[in-house]
Amino acid sequence: MEQDVLDQVREGFENSLSNEGFLDIDLHTDLPPDLNPRSKTSLRMHYEAQVSVIQKQLGNLDEIRGNLGLSQRKMAQLLLVDPSSWTRWTKNGDEAPPHIWRALQWYMALREKIPGLTPQYFISTNPQVLHQKALKEVELERQERLETMENLSSKLQIILSEKNQLSSELLQMKKDLNFHKKISIVVLLVSISSIATLLFWKGL
Repeated sequence: MEQDVLDQVREGFENSLSNEGFLDIDLHTDLPPDLNPRSKTSLRMHYEAQVSVIQKQLGNLDEIRGNLGLSQRKMAQLLLVDPSSWTRWTKNGDEAPPHIWRALQWYMALREKIPGLTPQYFISTNPQVLHQKALKEVELERQERLETMENLSSKLQIILSEKNQLSSELLQMKKDLNFHKKISIVVLLVSISSIATLLFWKGL
């Protein structure tokens, strides 16, 4: 199942570069407003608004690259762009086209879902080996979580057992207390009866 997800995301990265709507925006990204032959459409403004949201979530381009631990060349390789494009985007204040931000958002979301996934999966010419490695790391993490859950379950069973034992002891103490109360009442009644009998015989 993970293979299908990874293949779909990898294909999405490549297809996003040929998306006509995104490329249409990218052609005029670096032009000043007075030289841009096309005014902003509502769709373009919608894309830019989405980019602003993604930037707030992920940070700027250099911060994302730092979090991934990649060089500028590897980052360009990951996004299937020329290194000069990455340099231009970072120098111009993160003016990357919307589909680049979307690709980064997809990648970061995918990395959260598959902890063992690394950028090398997309960069390597043989991703199958890295995929197997990622699956192995995921399986190890799953085993660790299962062991942790088993340990917590054992501790919970011990706590429940101690709770039941304390409840039984408390119930027994209540029974003993009631018994002693009844004994005390009986002894008190016998004592009162003895005193009353003694006083009666003395009165005679």
